[in-house]
Amino acid sequence: MILALFKLESDSTDAEPDEPVVAATPSKPADTSVKELPPPPVSPDEEVLAPDEMAEDEQLEKEQIAAAMAQLNGSNQEERVEAVEQLGSYPNAETETTLSQLLIADPNAEVRNAAALSLGSLDEPSDATVAALLSALEDASEDVRFSALSTLEDYLLGQEEDSPNYRRIHEGLSARVTARNLSEDLRDAITEIL
Repeated sequence: MILALFKLESDSTDAEPDEPVVAATPSKPADTSVKELPPPPVSPDEEVLAPDEMAEDEQLEKEQIAAAMAQLNGSNQEERVEAVEQLGSYPNAETETTLSQLLIADPNAEVRNAAALSLGSLDEPSDATVAALLSALEDASEDVRFSALSTLEDYLLGQEEDSPNYRRIHEGLSARVTARNLSEDLRDAITEIL
């Protein structure tokens, strides 16, 4: 195969036409055999694991969740907050239920606040979780109220406007914005989101 390269000059004052430059013919023929393509690159978020590694990861996850659940029963509030945050690292139905219950019923505002924020790790919150977050907009703690709102806003931003979750959250926020016991700051923040 002979390659012809042309010398291009955009601002040439020469009257001579451009002359082709001929490259040397390769000494060996091109390899036309079909080569197997390498596997597509794996993104940092998608780690490909062997089945035994997957089983190990699942076991480790179960152990981490169990340890965090046990830590929730302790009296040290800082450790309980850490346990809530740990549960948020493993979003599944079990941790979602626990975090929603903590958000509504835990006597410690820091634990409730951590639960509101940790629920943000879910891709598709359940109806119960959305209801818990909407109820938390009336929490005694301002931090909990605004964390719950932040998580609800994140859910809205991650949903299509015509999805059932989007509509449910939007309707719930719309109903809360007219509540008399809502602080003006929270009402303004909800209005801004809507």
